[in-house]
Amino acid sequence: MKILIIGGSRFVGPHVVSLLLRKKHKLTVFNRGGISSKYPQEVRFVKGDRGQGFDKLKEKFDIVIDTCAYVGSQTKKAIEDLKFDYFLHFGTVAAYKKTEIFPLTEESPIGDWPSFGDYGKGKVECEKVLAKSGINYGIIRPAYILGPKNYCDRENFIYSRIKKGIPLVLPGNGLGVAQFVFVDEVARAIVTLAENRIRGAFNVAGNESITLVGLVEEMGKIVGKKPIITLNPKAIGKNFREEEFPFDNENLIVSNNKIKKYGIDFIPLIEGLKRDYKNFYKNTI
Repeated sequence: MKILIIGGSRFVGPHVVSLLLRKKHKLTVFNRGGISSKYPQEVRFVKGDRGQGFDKLKEKFDIVIDTCAYVGSQTKKAIEDLKFDYFLHFGTVAAYKKTEIFPLTEESPIGDWPSFGDYGKGKVECEKVLAKSGINYGIIRPAYILGPKNYCDRENFIYSRIKKGIPLVLPGNGLGVAQFVFVDEVARAIVTLAENRIRGAFNVAGNESITLVGLVEEMGKIVGKKPIITLNPKAIGKNFREEEFPFDNENLIVSNNKIKKYGIDFIPLIEGLKRDYKNFYKNTI
């Protein structure tokens, strides 16, 4: 199939490109080339800024995978300017409306979740544009994504402080319960939905949930050093800052039953953390 990836140069994108190439699809990647424009020779790279439109992409694609729409106007322009049969939007669990009723399913309402700020609001806008569009589309809603070479400073942030004996300042009481998913699992979900042109929204998250304190303690066991944990009770809601700790103190648990029906499975959280620490972080921190 002819597949266009908008973005695709940072974290999840290269994994998606690799999987699709293995399946012999004809790939075009469109982005500004600011991070990387080096792709396998089988990939057609088109340099461009989505804010200026998609005039360089006149042909029709079977699939468009949009990895980097953050506000509704970006999604609107993409679906108006491009020709395609199926459109896959990279969303987020941050698009759900704040609640304390869990697990969230794909039918749970989307809306404002204050601690996710403009990012969550923008992703909600994107979904609303798609809902009104009448096109054939799917949405992937991943939880916190983990894995080597993440541009969000997550595992590296925690491991480096544990190894160096630097205190980790957790938001609130540190007992917020979160879910995680590994980058290779997200890529598999994207490819599965795209290849089969599956409509609807899909949560993509591991089977387990864990508190922030529990996560840090488990990562300390992997490193072999007890973490120094302190708390910042004021760092909740709109006062949360990723610069202080990569995950906020919110309970956010989603059901992954829907995506699992399509053959997507998930590695146990601790097993995945151990794998990535052994293969990557152990030698890079």
